[in-house]
Parts: sequence; C-alpha cells; structure tokens
Amino acid sequence: MAALEAKLVEWYQRPGIRARGWAPNLFWTPGEGTPFGRVKVEPCELEVIFATILGEPSECRERLDAEAGGRGTFLAGNARRHELPLLTRRAG
Repeated sequence: MAALEAKLVEWYQRPGIRARGWAPNLFWTPGEGTPFGRVKVEPCELEVIFATILGEPSECRERLDAEAGGRGTFLAGNARRHELPLLTRRAG
C-alpha cells in the first residue's frame, strides 16, 4: 500500500490535480512537517479519481468495480464531470 500512497502524493502535486483547488487535508491527515501524513480516505478510490483526471491508467478501478458493485466506474464518471463524490473513510 505504501507505493500506492506515494503515487497519490506525487499525482496530487501535478498541475491537473492542483488546478482543482483541493486542499491536502481533504484526503490526508497532516504528518510532521508535511500535509501528506496518513491517507484518511480509501486510497483506491482516490487513485481512481486522480487517474481519471490525469488521463493515467488506474490500478484500482477494475477491482473496485468487481468488489463494490461498479464503484470504480462511478468514481471515474464523477471525476470526468468535475465532481468530487463522498469518498469512503479509511478504516483504522
């Protein structure tokens, strides 16, 4: 999961995501000296949204579709319409 979380931080810093004006605290609990501490939403859901916005392949969309009744497709559709749906809060 650490690789996915690192990818999310890298993608968040790209202009395509930054242009949305989303503050890091929407998705991360701040860490020491960084706004990117622990991801507080389900990382796979955030990955699908960021991948769609950036035009990158998603490593999580198919899995979310299979495990959560089309959730990956739903999230990608929201991202294409410039909407940010309610994301699942990360357990633990």
